[in-house]
Amino acid sequence: MTVNFARKATGLVRQAGAKDVFVYNVNFINIAIGVAFMFLFMPNGSYPGVNIYISTILCTLVVLPTSLVYAMFASAMPRSGGEYVYVSRATKPLFGFVASWNYTIWCFFYIGVPAAFLGKYGISALFRELGVSFGSSAMTTWGDWFNTPLGTALTGTVLIIAFAVVFIYGVSLYMRIQNITFVLASIGLAITAVVLLNHTPDSTVAAFNHYAGTFTGKPDTYKAITTNLGTNVVTDSPFDLKQTLISMTWPFTVLGFSIASAYIGGEIKGANRSQMIGMPGSLFYSAFWLLVISYVTLHAFGFSFLGNLAAVTPGNVNLGFTPTFSELAAALTQHVWLVLIIGVSFALWTYAWLPIYILTATRNILAWALDGLAPAKIAEVNENTHSPLIAIAVSSVLGIGFLWLYAYDAAFSTISGFFGQVCGTFFLTSIGAIVFPYTQKDMFEASPVAWRVAGVPVLSIMGVLSALGMGLIAWAFLNDPQSGISFAQPFMLYVNAGVFLSGFIYFYAAKFIQARQGVDIDLAFAEIPPE
Repeated sequence: MTVNFARKATGLVRQAGAKDVFVYNVNFINIAIGVAFMFLFMPNGSYPGVNIYISTILCTLVVLPTSLVYAMFASAMPRSGGEYVYVSRATKPLFGFVASWNYTIWCFFYIGVPAAFLGKYGISALFRELGVSFGSSAMTTWGDWFNTPLGTALTGTVLIIAFAVVFIYGVSLYMRIQNITFVLASIGLAITAVVLLNHTPDSTVAAFNHYAGTFTGKPDTYKAITTNLGTNVVTDSPFDLKQTLISMTWPFTVLGFSIASAYIGGEIKGANRSQMIGMPGSLFYSAFWLLVISYVTLHAFGFSFLGNLAAVTPGNVNLGFTPTFSELAAALTQHVWLVLIIGVSFALWTYAWLPIYILTATRNILAWALDGLAPAKIAEVNENTHSPLIAIAVSSVLGIGFLWLYAYDAAFSTISGFFGQVCGTFFLTSIGAIVFPYTQKDMFEASPVAWRVAGVPVLSIMGVLSALGMGLIAWAFLNDPQSGISFAQPFMLYVNAGVFLSGFIYFYAAKFIQARQGVDIDLAFAEIPPE
């Protein structure tokens, strides 16, 4: 006998407004980490003829349809769970679950990665900067420790636990913390830009040599860098469109993720307006600042300097680390208060992905549990804090596990997980957007995004453009020599495929177990989930 399925309300409440959504998505994009990665990897000679500005602009245009797809879906179905809700209702429950499973598994991994970033890129640089400013070898030694696998892992573990505690007390507390730290981090980023704008290569190379000499013991570290590179010294090359397209993997690591608020849709007030502004708005805002910070960094140091600094193996010149644009800016000033602002504000950016990945993972597995695809215990929401305590604990523990894996296993120190999210999640969501106006006609027509152009639903048009854009990004990943994923470097390709395919196995296993208990979980997908 088949038992009818009654899906419970989530117990979550709408606590986030339009401002919260905008800041939330900008944090998830993460402007400072985006610029740091772009200058750590793009000018190092791997993409001869690359134009960083064009790559950033093209990436923005390529990912815009995906941002709009998620924003429109979030307006049509303002519930927590992201593509799990959207794709399962637009196509089949299987595809919605697999898309969500794929994204969620990588969420657990990327809870750990930014937790490591705090020590690896944030605190370590801050102690080095202060150590040079105060002439303190003890501070620089501490900076070195935070850059070690143990230092990054322990610091990240404390950070994950701290945010787990915050989320136990509810989303509203996190939003208050987020908004305050965002203002501080943004002010620091603007000050960093001003410092860089007021310098040119005529003075910055000497300042770099003074700063780096503290660690290398060399009076001219930059000359040592170019000497070590030999014939591999980076110089300006004629513009190359193919290399510029391939290099889009780096701006994509941040600009591709203006969609974070889709996963907490059931906790957003005025979802239609908030999501339609918050997602594409955060994309354009962040792209603007990526271009601004890229310009002032190139203005201060020049492409060749940044390329050679990124290309050299730091240990070959006794440097021990590759400074980010923020650390380079700190090296340009003698004012300790400026050094402190630059260092602290950058550290506030380093971990910004972490809490949002925790929220995303918990809301996804909460949605699965409410539909019978995960243990019901996970779906329990505390009546006082309106937080899924068990889901938070599960996500945090898994995040800590992946943090230690990332810290100690170089094979996972890549951006290749984003490839899996592109192919296994964003592409399926794009397909869902194409068919949703036809498979769920009544739901689409009743939504605030039932727009048409020449009779064709705008959501379907955006779905087609999103699928094409994600196809281009996937091509870039497979051709990028630094992405860590390609047919020539198949290990992470196998990992990505395994994560995606395991979702099919899990879905059918869960469905089988529920069927043995007389529950038909397909009934849960007949309509939009309750709040």
